[in-house]
Amino acid sequence: MNRYLARIATAAIASILLGSALVGGVSARSDLSRLAAATARYHSLGQASRAGYGQPPAPAPLHECISSFNGTGSMGFHFINGGLLDGNVDPTKPEVLVYEPDAKGKLHLVALEFVTFQADWDAAHPGTTPSLFGEDFMFTPAPNRYAIPAFYSLHVWLWKSNPSGLFMPFNPNVSCDGAVAAGGSSTASLAAAAQLAAARGVKLDCDVRRATA
Repeated sequence: MNRYLARIATAAIASILLGSALVGGVSARSDLSRLAAATARYHSLGQASRAGYGQPPAPAPLHECISSFNGTGSMGFHFINGGLLDGNVDPTKPEVLVYEPDAKGKLHLVALEFVTFQADWDAAHPGTTPSLFGEDFMFTPAPNRYAIPAFYSLHVWLWKSNPSGLFMPFNPNVSCDGAVAAGGSSTASLAAAAQLAAARGVKLDCDVRRATA
């Protein structure tokens, strides 16, 4: 990790510790610190690409810059590592990196998302709900706006403050206004959906477009 990324990770860890009341427990704070150190390099899209993260191709809904339908904020663009989509979750290996486009279209890492498909999780851990950092995952049934099988997910707004909460799915401080400049579009203009399916939760049925920057 170079000095710049090390400083970013250190700042994020300090922020986590200062806001530790939000994620009570020494273990949760320790895991968040490890997550910051493990993902600081993904501020570089090139590093993210080399690690196996990329965007689903259009017209898959997850190719779009995701915003809420009720004005509560946005997520951003999702870069997915299909090799991590299995029946387990690791606090240092998020399945998804979330990037916000700025006005010029440059993407900035703002959050990490942990995802496991319901079928894979339930097969490996029957009768339980996945959790990390002392927080239970949210469950999204199928069919859903993302056109993927039912899944559990947890957002962690480690790289951009979220006034709604560290683990909330949408962030009012995030905007998709720069989506077109970034070479994509916002879900506000979404006209088509592509079905993404999981083969044992390990890979998506569409190719993942790697980052190029």
